[in-house]
Amino acid sequence: METASRRVTTPRRRRAVLSSAAALLGLLTLAPPSLEAGAPASAVLHFSRLPSRAVAGQAVTVSVAHARANALCSLAVNYGTSSTQPGLAPKTAVNGGASWSWTIPRTIEADRAQLTAACTGSKHITTKFLVVGSLIPPRMSVVKDGFSIRTSTGGRADVSYGVLIKNHSPNADALDVNVLVNFVLANNHLLGSSSNRIPLIAAGSTYALGNNLGFPGAAPVARLEIVIQVGSSNRHVGHAPAVDNVVIEPSTYEQGWVGDVAGELINNDAHLMLESAQYSAVVFDSAGNVLGGGSGSGYGSPLPPGTREVFKLTNGGFSDIPYEQAASAMVSAIPTWQTGTA
Repeated sequence: METASRRVTTPRRRRAVLSSAAALLGLLTLAPPSLEAGAPASAVLHFSRLPSRAVAGQAVTVSVAHARANALCSLAVNYGTSSTQPGLAPKTAVNGGASWSWTIPRTIEADRAQLTAACTGSKHITTKFLVVGSLIPPRMSVVKDGFSIRTSTGGRADVSYGVLIKNHSPNADALDVNVLVNFVLANNHLLGSSSNRIPLIAAGSTYALGNNLGFPGAAPVARLEIVIQVGSSNRHVGHAPAVDNVVIEPSTYEQGWVGDVAGELINNDAHLMLESAQYSAVVFDSAGNVLGGGSGSGYGSPLPPGTREVFKLTNGGFSDIPYEQAASAMVSAIPTWQTGTA
């Protein structure tokens, strides 16, 4: 008797499905715990709180998350290429997070702040946010003032006066500044007034205003009364040229009186030609008291970068200041720059 036999075969498609399932089962068995279902996708150090933009002078808070337990975290903040945020102390991570709060300095100009955070056991991370600059309006004050009175043989009196004016804004220039100087008598009545226009008092600078006022008769002035009005302002740009080797010279015509204030003007810009300068000067005695002042202008040939020239100021009230009392002088120069190179 012939024995019948039956061969059972598995279809090729079914065998492929079984092989794929077995391979997938093997991968799941060998997968590390961090890839198991339910693991957070962002389980690495990252910024969890970050403003997209901030305004200079206002407070901000930045936080990081997913630091290791009790990790020591630090944050560094740089504004542009020249300024770093001080006072950001390291923090110990609590529940995987750390936060820092600070006030952006009001003097920071518009730029992108770069933040770098680092926690022990994690790679450091870096990001940026936009800082919008805050313009601080000019605030003007009188640092010091004073005067000298010279009476002529005909009874006429000339008063030389000087005023030091400070612009306290760190980033805003005061433009079109009007300075009213009142001459006050001992009874608090006004004897006269003098108005002065200053084109520019740069941010953070002190301007030396010097001038004079004549009277047909005696001028028993007891004090000066100063009123300052700022026409407009703008963000500080540019810089003033350097002034050096300032000297007070006696008059060659009137013995005993100041003749002029002279010195050197230096073009300290690396690229621009210095076309001209408008000068004003205040003269002091040996104790630093203001004796008066004067002014002048320089319109010679334009100065190339790195060069210098002599200036000599003769306008205003220099001739009303006794030479023997004059010990030092402060000169302010408002430049006009011309684009060009040496």
